[in-house]
Amino acid sequence: MKKILNFKNLLYLLPLVILMIFSLLNLYYAPNLSSIYNNFFQKQILWFLIAIFLFIITFFIKPKFILKISPFIYYINLFLLLLVLFIGKEVNGSKAWFSISFFSFQPSEFMKLSLILYSTHIITAHPPLSNKDHIILLLRLIIIFLLPAILTFLEPDTGAVIIYFFITSCIILFSRIKLKYILITIGIVASILGSLTIMYYYFKDNFISLFGSSIYYRIERLIDFKNGGGMQIENALTTIATSKFISTPQNATNLYFPEAATDFIFALNINHFGILGGILILLCYLLIDFIIIYNFKKIKNLTCQILIIGFLAMFLYQQVQNIFMNLGLLPIVGIPLPFFSYGGSSLILFFISLAIIIRIIFENKKYSYRVFYR
Repeated sequence: MKKILNFKNLLYLLPLVILMIFSLLNLYYAPNLSSIYNNFFQKQILWFLIAIFLFIITFFIKPKFILKISPFIYYINLFLLLLVLFIGKEVNGSKAWFSISFFSFQPSEFMKLSLILYSTHIITAHPPLSNKDHIILLLRLIIIFLLPAILTFLEPDTGAVIIYFFITSCIILFSRIKLKYILITIGIVASILGSLTIMYYYFKDNFISLFGSSIYYRIERLIDFKNGGGMQIENALTTIATSKFISTPQNATNLYFPEAATDFIFALNINHFGILGGILILLCYLLIDFIIIYNFKKIKNLTCQILIIGFLAMFLYQQVQNIFMNLGLLPIVGIPLPFFSYGGSSLILFFISLAIIIRIIFENKKYSYRVFYR
C-alpha cells in the first residue's frame, strides 16, 4: 500500500484532478448559459464523490475475481438494456435511461465495461487450439457484441453502438485469433456494408421498406452532419471561433447551445477559459493516455493486455469522437468526454475502468492467467 501511495504514483493522478476541477468549474458557471443547468454543479459533486468511492472499492477487488463474475455482469446488463426499452425514461428522443426519483442511470454506459470484461473472460478461459476453436471464439465475440448493439440501437443510441464495435474490434485484433479468420470476417462485414451503402444511395425506397424511415434518416444525419447539425453545432463552433486565447468565465460570450454540459462541454470549457483552457484539457488527456500506454508496454500477460486494450479503446475513441464533434469534424452522436462531461453513469464507468487499469499496472507481475499464441 505504501508503494502505491508514494508521491510518484499520486502524481500520475494530477491530470485527472485537473479534469475534475475544470469539469466542476464549467458546471458552476453553466447557468449563465441557461437555467436548465442550475443544479448540475451540485449533482456533479455528488457523482464525483460516488465515482471516487467506487474507484477505491474496485481497486481493492482482484481483477481475476471481476473476470470470474463477468458473465453474470454481462447478462444482467443485457437484461437492463432490454428492460429500458419498455420502462425507460425518454430523453431527447432516446429511451435509454432508468429514472428513480432524482437518480437516473444509463445501462448502455455500463455495457461498455461489461463487454470488455466478458470478452476478455471468453478469450482467456477458452483459448483456441485448433482452427475450429479459432472460428468458434471469433463467432462468440461477435455474438457478445451484437446482442447489446442491437438493443442499444433500438433505444436509439448510435454513439454507444459505435463504441461497442470499436472496443470489440480492438479486442479481437489482440486476441491471438488467427489473422486469416479476422481478414475473412472483415471481408464479409465490408461486403455487407458495401451492399447496404449501394442500397442506401441508389435504392432508397427499398432501403426504407427493409429497415424503416427512422433508420434511413438517422444514417442521413450522420453522413450529412456538417449540413444537418443545426443550431447546436453552429453555436458551439461560433463560441470556439470567437473565444480569446486566455479568458475567464466573466468574459465568456455565453452563446446558448444544447447539451453544453455533456456532449459539448469541451466547447463550453473554451467559452469559459479560452483556447488555452482547451489546450490544457487536451494535454491532460494526452498525459493520461501516455501513462496507460507506457505501462501497457511493460505488461506481458495476455489477459492484462486485452483488458487494458479494451479500456484504452473506449477512452481514446470517446476523447477523439467528442472533441472532434465539438470542432465540427465528426458527426454528433451523443458521446460524453471521459471524466469531464456531466453525468453519473459515465463518471462511474470511467472511474471503475481506471481503477481496474491501475490495479493491473501495479500488480501485473502477480497474474497467472492462461494465455495462447498464434
